[in-house]
Amino acid sequence: MRLLKAETYQLFEENDIPNPFPQYAILSHTWISPKDEITYQDFKQRKGDIENGIFKQNGWAKLRSYCDRATRDGWEWAWMDTCCIDKTNPADTQEAINAMFRWYQNSGICYAHLGDVDVSKVLDSQDCLGSGQADLDTVAGKNNVADPTSSAHMALQTFLLEAKWFTRGWTLQELLAPPYLVFVDKRWRRLGTRESWAEEIKKVSRIDPRYLSSFEPTDFTSCSIAMRLSWASHRETTIEEDETYSLLGLFGISLPLIYGEGRWRAFNRLQRELIKVYNDDSIFAWKVGQETNVQFLNLQQNGRDTGRGILAPSIREYWDASEIEAFGLYDNSFSMTNRGLEIISKRWRHSVEYARCFIRLSCGSGPSRRICIPLEHVDDSYRRIHLGETWDMATIDLEAWVEEPGSQLTVVRASNHTSVLISPSTFVLQWPEKIHIGKKYLVDFRTSNHGVKLKPLDVPGLRESHSTDEIIMEANQLVFINIELENDEIRYFYDVVINTTERNFPSIGVLARSEAPWERLGDPLEQDTYEHLAEYLHFKVLDNPTYPVVAVENRGDIVLGVCLFPKPRQERPHYRTLGKAKTATAREYLLKITVDQGSDHEAEILEHHSKRRRQD
Repeated sequence: MRLLKAETYQLFEENDIPNPFPQYAILSHTWISPKDEITYQDFKQRKGDIENGIFKQNGWAKLRSYCDRATRDGWEWAWMDTCCIDKTNPADTQEAINAMFRWYQNSGICYAHLGDVDVSKVLDSQDCLGSGQADLDTVAGKNNVADPTSSAHMALQTFLLEAKWFTRGWTLQELLAPPYLVFVDKRWRRLGTRESWAEEIKKVSRIDPRYLSSFEPTDFTSCSIAMRLSWASHRETTIEEDETYSLLGLFGISLPLIYGEGRWRAFNRLQRELIKVYNDDSIFAWKVGQETNVQFLNLQQNGRDTGRGILAPSIREYWDASEIEAFGLYDNSFSMTNRGLEIISKRWRHSVEYARCFIRLSCGSGPSRRICIPLEHVDDSYRRIHLGETWDMATIDLEAWVEEPGSQLTVVRASNHTSVLISPSTFVLQWPEKIHIGKKYLVDFRTSNHGVKLKPLDVPGLRESHSTDEIIMEANQLVFINIELENDEIRYFYDVVINTTERNFPSIGVLARSEAPWERLGDPLEQDTYEHLAEYLHFKVLDNPTYPVVAVENRGDIVLGVCLFPKPRQERPHYRTLGKAKTATAREYLLKITVDQGSDHEAEILEHHSKRRRQD
């Protein structure tokens, strides 16, 4: 652990720090930006440029102000994450993240710097600041900020609650670990201690005041896993894996850091480690948010498989777990195996639908309000259903359920895949003037693999294109676009086909409507041909590639072609998000229809049409 000599702003390596290791101040803050903060490498390679005022002056001003504040309060040594960790060294970063909670816990004082709170702009007119540089926790009388009824405290409430510091992932453990934490404003004036702002902290973070000064990482009977994860569910980190890594100290565990593994894998590893180390089944008491649950219900109504494993997809699923307690009854036991979660618990089975059951957990909002998880049997194990809710044992109508004797072994799938939902894709059409775009029809294979029905794309309840030249499709769908080509007063009829897989990978093609074996003329809704063709194209084309995906010839020298190419997407309201994290990367494609008559005339028409579209 490196330290700064506060008075001289010098960085000392661990071997150069006096023995025994001195008491030190520690900083909790939000970064200005990675390019502005003073790093370990800057201290080693560009210290002269920094001190001469030609390099990273915003970061240097911050470091000096922090050290000056610590010195003024009597601290000789100080720690700051930007420069006391060599982030270019993976081993150094690994050590620091796994030891971070302990370093804050062992500090003498922690300064929580609220860089977006300026007391001067709030209190000058109220005559609370005195000289303008006063620490509000030492002001005598009614203006002492530690007094919740003081004018200074009440005036600062809103600004404190809106500080960016309360939205960051790393500052959660930095709030709970130190034995003494004091808030300072933008100009490093003290605003009072963590305890003096306990009620405001509860409003913004949902952390009960009792945990601010008595938090113990390994005591889950007083503070459950679900409760801790709820505190983190609305916070953000710059690097997605840090959403998980920033929580390690809250549970007293260590994990190898694998930057690049992604948000889902990192959190999945954390859950598995918690299951292995602790007997607290509140970790299973998660539920998806309301918006996501509506989407799952819509999929379920369409016959989609919406079951999931017992592990939460992300930290955000604990958004409603701040009141969940672990009872410590130890009447459930569980472990993770290669089959999934094996849990021994009380189980109730539905009296009519035998595949459905629920298990009771040893957690809840009170001993009589124990949480239950609804499950459904599939193949050789169970999966979790009703993802938008956990059941309250006190409110379940037990007449519809049969209690099974004793405690039962239930094997529940661990997790399914990394993403919960797939975002739709947008196809922007481009066509020459000889082409007329007709009606569009949708076949939705999300509802069933067979027996699907052709539907107009523009009927209420289906996703409509934003304009004539845009088609918006979900995964596992197929669209027919009827087009006409007029040439020498003769009309030719075609279907442009867009097909999407379960992962929303697209393919396209064009088919003449008058050619065997799929000859189809007249109203598409009155023909079974279209539905049979849709099933063939959706399920068989990759195995038996007879589908013309580039061009189709029809009479004489006319050749009609289609081309699909990705394009940078525009921000559109239908791109879904889960909390503040993208569930999948929404994609946009250019679908270009071309006509070739063996001359340059058509190319001129296409170029003219393309220019007109760009101007529009």
